[in-house]
Amino acid sequence: MKLADLGDAVLLTAAVDAACNSLPEYDLDLLLGRAGAPVFEHDSRVRRVLSFDRHLISGRRAFTPRSLLAWGKLLWFLRRERYDALILAHHMTTLFGTLKLASLALLCGVPVRVGLDNGRGFFLNMRYRDDGMGAISEGAYCVRLIQVLGGAPVPGRLSVRVDPKAETRAGNLLPEPVRRPVVAIHHGLGGWIPSRGWTPDGYARVAEILHDRVEGTLLLIGGPEEVAAARQVAALANVPIEVMAGQTDVQALAALLRRCDLYIGPDSGPMQLALALQVPVVSLWGPTNEAAWGPCEEIGAGKAVCLRAPDRPRPWIYVGHSMGEVYRDSDLGSLDPMLVAEAAIKLLEERDYR
Repeated sequence: MKLADLGDAVLLTAAVDAACNSLPEYDLDLLLGRAGAPVFEHDSRVRRVLSFDRHLISGRRAFTPRSLLAWGKLLWFLRRERYDALILAHHMTTLFGTLKLASLALLCGVPVRVGLDNGRGFFLNMRYRDDGMGAISEGAYCVRLIQVLGGAPVPGRLSVRVDPKAETRAGNLLPEPVRRPVVAIHHGLGGWIPSRGWTPDGYARVAEILHDRVEGTLLLIGGPEEVAAARQVAALANVPIEVMAGQTDVQALAALLRRCDLYIGPDSGPMQLALALQVPVVSLWGPTNEAAWGPCEEIGAGKAVCLRAPDRPRPWIYVGHSMGEVYRDSDLGSLDPMLVAEAAIKLLEERDYR
């Protein structure tokens, strides 16, 4: 169970790989947030993917009749299925979050309950010590939980299975002829933790430098809610740039990224997709924790460079056992576009995209 967004679902693919290697006697069902469920739509390793809108149980909204009914239906379904084991891939950072996890684990009647324990895991009977966010990567934590259930260390690597129809859709989106290198730039973040964002001017300047130095094909990717921001970046950049934002679902985005030679962008779901697909990544960090959600060699992430501005030297969100100031008004600081572009060019030269 991981009621989270796209990026966390991608990280969970390493745990699925570990489970297939070490727990062949188990059938594997996943309970995910709605944004993450499409990652596993075409993954034959998984028997069934269940999704739940995690926003229904956030804050005061959790106590509305609609939310309580939805949570009750979920508990009833899980209890009726009579699962043998439940793995909770969540930190128990807040008391309310812990109580939600406890209610699910105990009321659905699963005999084996595995999870991360920071001292609040009274309802678990198999546990891995939670040393906090950033002690190891989130993907590595997920793999450790599989190891606890299996009783022995086992590797797990990131991997996303892409629908062949999505491959066709992605191919139709690219301009003809395609000039290499193909660089995907993700400028937006949806609505969650907007302080992870960089300025449109910054991305536009990086696009101009890359066009001058390596030419190629530049793509602006993102969801439907990021189309306006993508058009703003394209208008500011005095070079050809294709706006792909709003034209791909998760599967088509994965297929599109597989055709790319590089990804540039902030801590986000598309970044995790690129890492899982072995696309070189230049990742931009501000408030969030790259030790937790950044590239992790242990779970097979692709080659990456993590960049921070001098005035944003360390994260202040999701560090250790604290959520931090999630809604603090901030950004990526004085990040230099030339620094970002130089890192991108170096990765492209190492890839030998020609």
